[in-house]
Amino acid sequence: MLRSFVLVILCLCVASGEESCDRSEMENTICSLCSQRRGGQLLESGHQIAFFAYMSQSVQINAISKYMTFVYDRVETNVGNGYDVQSGNFTAPENGVYVFHTSTTSFDKSYCTVEVVKNGQIKDITFADSWNHDDRAVASSMIILSLTKGDIVLVRVGAKQGGNYLESNQYTRMSFSGFKLA
Repeated sequence: MLRSFVLVILCLCVASGEESCDRSEMENTICSLCSQRRGGQLLESGHQIAFFAYMSQSVQINAISKYMTFVYDRVETNVGNGYDVQSGNFTAPENGVYVFHTSTTSFDKSYCTVEVVKNGQIKDITFADSWNHDDRAVASSMIILSLTKGDIVLVRVGAKQGGNYLESNQYTRMSFSGFKLA
């Protein structure tokens, strides 16, 4: 319909002498407008997917166990509803390339390995380690993953943890976030 409308307008312009162009130019213009229209429709119908969640309080080391999923209970953003605050899982709402980030802080003689896991397979590991000193140690990870609709990404305790606690408060936050890149 748009193509016909543009063709009629161009023909009227040519007939009235306001604009002179050849058939090839008109076809190129029409094709360009149709491509822009299709591109606009794709952008309008494409889904934005992004989430950001963090721990509302510090986590006691004695309350976690090896391979336990971290459940980030405070959700600031969840566009596309991919993050589940009950399980701590992100489930891909659609196919695409996604970027994930996690940040973990150990405090005063504490440590913890943290794994980013896709469908049960470890994709990245960090180590927040303040074991030998009284201060904070922050570990963060950014990973780019190709996901198929329904794939699950989560952050969990790794093979090693010990000490007092992982900190999430007014000074630092344990967080998990992600977004669809393409």
